[in-house]
Amino acid sequence: MLIFKIVYAAALAFSGILMVFSDKYPFFVLFVLLLLFPLLGFAELILTCPFVRVKGRAADTIIENPEDNRIFLEIRSFMPVFNGILVLKLKNNLTGKEETQKANFSALPFVTKKLTLKPVLKGCGVIEISLKKIIIRDFAKIFKFSKRHKLSFKQYIFPKKVPVDISAFLAKTGISLDEDKFSEEKSGHDPSEIFGIREYREGDSLRQIHYKLSAKRDKLISKEYSLPIDREITVICSPFFESLKDTESFYNTVYSLSGELIKIGIKHTIIFKTKTNSITVRVEEERDLREMTCVLITLKPVIAESEAYGSLYIDGRNCHV
Repeated sequence: MLIFKIVYAAALAFSGILMVFSDKYPFFVLFVLLLLFPLLGFAELILTCPFVRVKGRAADTIIENPEDNRIFLEIRSFMPVFNGILVLKLKNNLTGKEETQKANFSALPFVTKKLTLKPVLKGCGVIEISLKKIIIRDFAKIFKFSKRHKLSFKQYIFPKKVPVDISAFLAKTGISLDEDKFSEEKSGHDPSEIFGIREYREGDSLRQIHYKLSAKRDKLISKEYSLPIDREITVICSPFFESLKDTESFYNTVYSLSGELIKIGIKHTIIFKTKTNSITVRVEEERDLREMTCVLITLKPVIAESEAYGSLYIDGRNCHV
């Protein structure tokens, strides 16, 4: 752009010298055309900039993989846009980080221009993406106008999945993955474990009949099956940190731990303890995991003097991340 301005200024000065020292008409016409050239670009901006419209939508509100994030924009103008720039502002409410990203575009009159952008902001959290302004340059890139635009998106960027030693966590709760626990008070429908025996009742299935014992007692004896006990734990999270550099590991670990517990069928309750209150989320399936993660990444880290920086408490036992 600077080179063009230098070349244009040189051409204008040279044509002006030729017009002064020569009485030929073409040199006068050339000088006038060069003089009017930037004015045409300025007039183009005046007619174009106020009427540029931008609409958009996010591909998804919840983003589990930041690399898959997409924003779809539609740009429309009744005048041609030769050199347009969209200025996006990205803010992470969790860490407070802000970034500015730009995207170039051009548009034909009365034709909707479609753009797909991939805004990337490192780290998890609630990301606010807003169209800060639109910059329009004339065809010669001599002048530029900018206008504000009210367009914003809010997205939940999930933490990364990291390896979690699930056995070490469960060892602190007394839960074993190799054995099932059954109720000692109520019977159930699990044929792998016998709760007790009783006389046959009408409606009992043939599978429940204990044939050997029935033959010995000369009457039908039915087996009562056991009731499995759901393995459950409580995880207490304390988002207190010595510095903001330590936050990413904590959020990644909580998210990954909850996901691993769901995979192996362990229901759990997560309690987020902050300075002012506590938030409790019950996690039993994948849908609950997404809800819990949305709560997790809305918790702003607290910089505080504490002996339990970024800690998890499983059933009251402290497990440092």
